[in-house]
Amino acid sequence: MYLLKRLSTALIRGIADMGWGLLALVLLGYLLLAYAGLSLTGEQALVDSMTAFLYYMIVTVSTVGYGDASPVTRSGQLLVALFIVPVGIGLFATLLGKASASVISQFTKRLYGEQSIVQKDHIVIVGFNAYTESLVRQVRAEAREGQLVALCVDETAPARNPFLEQGVEYFRAATLTDEMLYERASVEEASLVVVDVEDDGETNLVCMHLAAIVAERCIITAYVKNQMVGRLLETHCPKVNVIPSLHQKMLVKAAIDPGSEEVLRKLVDADQEQSQYSTRLDGVASALRVECVAGRLRRRCRAALIAIRRAGALHPVLNPDDDVLVHPGDEVFYIARRRIPAAEMAAHLADETPDGD
Repeated sequence: MYLLKRLSTALIRGIADMGWGLLALVLLGYLLLAYAGLSLTGEQALVDSMTAFLYYMIVTVSTVGYGDASPVTRSGQLLVALFIVPVGIGLFATLLGKASASVISQFTKRLYGEQSIVQKDHIVIVGFNAYTESLVRQVRAEAREGQLVALCVDETAPARNPFLEQGVEYFRAATLTDEMLYERASVEEASLVVVDVEDDGETNLVCMHLAAIVAERCIITAYVKNQMVGRLLETHCPKVNVIPSLHQKMLVKAAIDPGSEEVLRKLVDADQEQSQYSTRLDGVASALRVECVAGRLRRRCRAALIAIRRAGALHPVLNPDDDVLVHPGDEVFYIARRRIPAAEMAAHLADETPDGD
């Protein structure tokens, strides 16, 4: 009895430890033996067709037991009682257990930032600090419907994903300079990467690595506190859009022009009802004067044009002259209550209805 118990325990453990490929082979062998056994014992009704056989096997090993199909010969009953039922239930339980364990494992990896994804055109945020929650909320609000947002952090960040309910994928490593971190997050296929790291030196290293691996279409934006680091990044990584700290400049500006700091917050801060946006003129057929663009945006969209950026240019031109031409592919920056999609803006600008332009 003891040896039988040990044997059964070892057998169950061996089956449970099988990989999916080996388990599939064992299951196939079991079905072939069961089919051959039922055929040899004269259970023709159970093997009359593959559908009837699979139906009987599934109903039997899952212990549902409808009773509409059962063995009728003595040898068939013995085969079912001694082989098909005990072995089948063991295999069925193993399949359910491995499937459940796989689902739990994937959820656990996702919760603790250990998973890998295969994704394209998603948004990646690198770094974790006191402003990450606001940044994640703003990025989620600006992302396209169904566009995935991934957050890459180091071991100083929470062990568990704090944004799981918001649908943000979490990727955690010992340091932000770990190349595997960005491989797991499929950063090379991202459409936008936002780097917001506390240490400027680490920001520099991360941006240089990202600039070398991301696709040409990807936009990298990085926040730096030190202007020297910012200039270094702009020189060696022109692909990176460097956002310098404006705290000191805004302090002076607020002292000379009180209220300037509040205007800036309302323009860019998601918590202050962000109102500054940009849209590329992809659907415009011909060039338009700034005066015409500004007028139509104001009358038809209640938007105020503040800057334009030529296609391929690094920096926008603030408050452009009325006679300057805005060409298809250029980008317009404006203040509005909401973002105006490219198709909607093109329709407004292409409309030839007289409106006093």
